[in-house]
Amino acid sequence: MQLYTIIDWFFTIGSLVLAILLGVYVNGAACLLGVFLYFIYPFIMEFSYNLLSVREEICIRNMPEIPIVYDESYNITACGIEKWHPFDSCKYGNVYRQIRQQVKGSHFTPKMLSRGTFLYLGMSKWYLLKMCYSAYASTLIELPVFFLPGAFLRSCLLDSMLLATSGSIQAAKLALEKGWAINLSGGYHHASLNRGGGFCIYPDITLVVNYLKRCCNLKKIVIVDLDAHQGNGYERDFLNDSSVYIIDFYNSYIYPGDHIAEQAISCFEHIDKDTSDQQYIKTLQRDLETHLKDDMEFLIYNAGTDIMAGDPLGHCCISAAGIKRRDEVVFKWAQHKKIPFLMLLSGGYQKENTFAIGESILQLIT
Repeated sequence: MQLYTIIDWFFTIGSLVLAILLGVYVNGAACLLGVFLYFIYPFIMEFSYNLLSVREEICIRNMPEIPIVYDESYNITACGIEKWHPFDSCKYGNVYRQIRQQVKGSHFTPKMLSRGTFLYLGMSKWYLLKMCYSAYASTLIELPVFFLPGAFLRSCLLDSMLLATSGSIQAAKLALEKGWAINLSGGYHHASLNRGGGFCIYPDITLVVNYLKRCCNLKKIVIVDLDAHQGNGYERDFLNDSSVYIIDFYNSYIYPGDHIAEQAISCFEHIDKDTSDQQYIKTLQRDLETHLKDDMEFLIYNAGTDIMAGDPLGHCCISAAGIKRRDEVVFKWAQHKKIPFLMLLSGGYQKENTFAIGESILQLIT
């Protein structure tokens, strides 16, 4: 558990105990002091944390044998509450174990990056403060958990997503070193620097781009987003940034339908339940050949599998074999162009997706 989360729990419990004691031993009005502390301490905690935290250098001290990034804490368990959402919150561990059955080399275990690093890469202080309150966070994760303490959501959900976001950034560094890397989580493409949505809290794709530009001096980055949903979060962050080239295939009939974010897309293709494997792969190959230029220095691949037939949220009809072929096409194009390649897992909302993800990754790395 992170130090921040421990302090969060301390103030949460302390303020509630104070409210009860004042109510019992003084009067009902006095307990409002404890309630007031409960609502005000996040302001104090966030201000102090932002002030004291410093930016850290991102480096890979122990180079792994295979550039796969994973930590067991990626998997989300919240006393069963996570089962209320269709997202398979433990798919990361299942994919990892499937890969481990055939690949024995060491992987990279990410560490949580400092608050100062996230702020340097553009995270909004105000947005981070709002995430301390479960009433706000519940609107982003689409679960009715507004009645729970913010510390509970942080320890059961937010810390896992923040670690996965840290993993995406460190995976980008690893990709620069090894030529490619896969983070077995991340791809929170509905999140921007100052807002979230669609079960996406932290904008790992935007943070990766900002890291590459600010810390690695890269000038031209391409995002290939093949999740079934529009990547409106990072698209809003790069609306006026011509150095970020966005290729986005998605079902425009479903969430989020963000017409403002659409303006950032360089190449858009609509897909739905009538799009066959053959049509999909042919269109993808054509667009990659047309839009992947020689001056592009890094490729971020958002490999959502909610385009798979039967997925309850994607409403598409691509087979497991089609997903394998899709990933192979993007991976080989990156290799052909000699562009460092970062793959993020993103969406996928049925148990069958997990096996398809594992099989696809195995074909790329073996």
